[in-house]
Amino acid sequence: MSDFLRNLRSTQKKDPTHQRKPLDGHYFPQNDRRLIKDRRTTYSPQDMNRLPEKLGEMLPEILEHVANLTEQVEKQTSINEDIAESAIRRNNAIADFFEIANQLMSNDLIPSAANMAHRPMATTSYASGTHYTKDDILDMIQSMRNQGSTFAIIADYLKEKGIPTFSGRGEWHAQTIHRLCK
Repeated sequence: MSDFLRNLRSTQKKDPTHQRKPLDGHYFPQNDRRLIKDRRTTYSPQDMNRLPEKLGEMLPEILEHVANLTEQVEKQTSINEDIAESAIRRNNAIADFFEIANQLMSNDLIPSAANMAHRPMATTSYASGTHYTKDDILDMIQSMRNQGSTFAIIADYLKEKGIPTFSGRGEWHAQTIHRLCK
């Protein structure tokens, strides 16, 4: 392989007219670079006196661009809020899924004598006088929130009182109370 490379190098013809340009530490040859006097413009006193007039001419266009920019920022903010709300809904759905899966795995849905003795459940019959409508429970939750109770405290209170969830299965959790307060 090295013989091949040696032959390849020695057989290449060198073009005597092709030479590298010295760049003198710059990326562009000197004639391609602009001079300082070409880069900067100097303003005369007459130009400075016309500055307020020029700004006055440009002001409506500037205001239009600012209004467009404000509108776009408001749209972007709205989109970001929608994305955040959808992420919250997605996370709540995932939490609900795992909560139900956890209940299924712990056989919480199958009532046992030990479970029933552990947790007093209110009946939903009108005869016993312990029937709670959805509106009653929501009013109770809202009044406790107005008094400064946390979601966890409200969930624990509802469990202690034996108030069943709306579905009649499972138990109250802080996340459920949070969703109901929205």
